[in-house]
Amino acid sequence: MTTRRDVLRAAAAAAVAPACDRAAPPAGPPTTRAAARSATPNATATASEPVTVVRVAALADGTAAIATRDAVLVIRGGRIAYAGARDGAPAFAAADAIDLSGATAVPAMVDCHVHLTGAGGASAYARLQDPDATLLARAAENARLLARGGVLGARDVGAVRTANVRARDALRGAADAPVIAAAGTWLGRRGRYVSFAIQVDTAEELLAAALAQLDAGADIVKVAADGATASAASWTAGELRPVVEAAHARGKTVAAHAQGYGARPAVEAGVDTVEHGFVVDAPTARAMAGSTTLVTSLSVAQAFGQLDVALPSIRAARDAGVRIAAGTDAGGGPPVFGQFPLEVELLVRAGLAPHQALAAATRAGGAVMGVPGLGTLDAGAPASFVLVDGDPLQDPAALRRVRGVFHRGVRLV
Repeated sequence: MTTRRDVLRAAAAAAVAPACDRAAPPAGPPTTRAAARSATPNATATASEPVTVVRVAALADGTAAIATRDAVLVIRGGRIAYAGARDGAPAFAAADAIDLSGATAVPAMVDCHVHLTGAGGASAYARLQDPDATLLARAAENARLLARGGVLGARDVGAVRTANVRARDALRGAADAPVIAAAGTWLGRRGRYVSFAIQVDTAEELLAAALAQLDAGADIVKVAADGATASAASWTAGELRPVVEAAHARGKTVAAHAQGYGARPAVEAGVDTVEHGFVVDAPTARAMAGSTTLVTSLSVAQAFGQLDVALPSIRAARDAGVRIAAGTDAGGGPPVFGQFPLEVELLVRAGLAPHQALAAATRAGGAVMGVPGLGTLDAGAPASFVLVDGDPLQDPAALRRVRGVFHRGVRLV
């Protein structure tokens, strides 16, 4: 279902996506048949639009529970012209052929909750406060690590001194970096959130700080709606709503850190995403459905031994029809970069079907970022996809076994 917020995200995509992504048509409703994802039949490549045909054993994009076998992907001019069964593919002249018939193709993966300037691990908080030169160099290295692992979209939801905004701009359009959306610096009520966030005391100060982040080029406003797991809400819906309205007026979005009971007032205020959502109950999930996305971080819950707390929240969101997008918190806590498939495996453990978990890791993330075609294999989308050993619809751990990565039609791995 396309919501008003999806339209706002699409309008803001020009600030996030490189030029080759901006030209993609808006993503429509997902199809259930891979063969339907085809551009003009019997197309003939021109000299300016080279055609590459990639043959694969199977294709899985999260729209169906069973993979399409003996499939091909046709790349023309850096975009997907067709993705589906080989016997249904249109003819393309002057095509280069790549045989990866032992692999399964999946869309570009999207990590909706990262901190590119961070190192993760036991010293994560301290490393997030390193000097700017260190932060920017680390962001570039983490971006390369993500891209080579098939994570071709990344939503950075917090860095000191808006270092993530500068990293996004430096890496925009790079062949070996994902498409990046950046939230600038975290905003929190004084004494209720991490000390290196921007600390505010009142709703008026919160709004002023949010506007300052938008003025600095942030794609997302990141507000801490509470603190640690099961903590009390830091703001009321009335205090948060002006921030949401201001961000939406500029075509931007609001992400609410909510490991505790801040999720409900954040949802009532109209935030676009609840991050973590470890204690989302059924009534809150019902309020989220159709409007607010749950961005997971089960990797964090596992690291802290809190899966028994977090898993019921995922189930409540699933049962209410909430859109779920996968995030890891890589760099911002115990999770490190390069472990994104673990989040997909944990989503299956939480009760999502494998194809639903794959959708959370691909097309749902692209929708949250507002980048048309990202995380899909739809015709006209950027030709960004991943080749893995095995069938992730039978074994989600197959996403760990990357054999190839194409980004905007260029093979990285």
